[in-house]
Amino acid sequence: NNLVIFNNVVGPSRGSALTWHMRMKIALDAARGLEYLHEHCRPPVIHRDLKSSNILLDANFNAKLSDFGLAVADGAHKNNIKLSGTLGYVAPEYLLDGKLTDKSDVYAFGVVLLELLLGRRPVEKLARSQCQSIVTWAMPQLTDRSKLPNIVDPVIKDTMDLKHLYQVAAVAVLCVQPEPSYRPLITDVLHSLVPLVPVELGGTLRVTQTAPSVDPALPPASC
Repeated sequence: NNLVIFNNVVGPSRGSALTWHMRMKIALDAARGLEYLHEHCRPPVIHRDLKSSNILLDANFNAKLSDFGLAVADGAHKNNIKLSGTLGYVAPEYLLDGKLTDKSDVYAFGVVLLELLLGRRPVEKLARSQCQSIVTWAMPQLTDRSKLPNIVDPVIKDTMDLKHLYQVAAVAVLCVQPEPSYRPLITDVLHSLVPLVPVELGGTLRVTQTAPSVDPALPPASC
């Protein structure tokens, strides 16, 4: 049976089934899916509605992209496409100017990455008529190394390596930049995440466990 990752990250269970390494695996799998759409499909495909509830997990926590109902071929009248998507994941240039590119998917991926890191919804309700996006809330703290560990999802706080946390946060910050040209290609994101995922989960990180519930100090991985 497929599981929706959002239900495992935010909600009553508080993501107890998703460890730090599992979350990084999910991010890596999603990045691989996007890279296939952007780099290996002809013509390239823009998903246009990437979000955590469209990333499904199988019994082994392998993540698969789903719901391609809004997907479009890159270059196919992409400046005149009717605005579609989900609040909190839509890139600002698409929301404000209707400009759609592969970097719009990268923005949405950055939001998913923030959900995995922080255990928060993409949009939180502040008052009856006020909402705040996870990007707006997190950005000032993501670049402050003294604050970053304090905003991470408590479920994974004691099972992560700080150096890896800083690296993933840096990737997320780049992905959700307001200016699309400042965002990385999904291929670059993929290359940044591979060294942070254990070999047995599809990455290149070699981990020696010394305790059942806490990761040991891990060597720094290069982005």
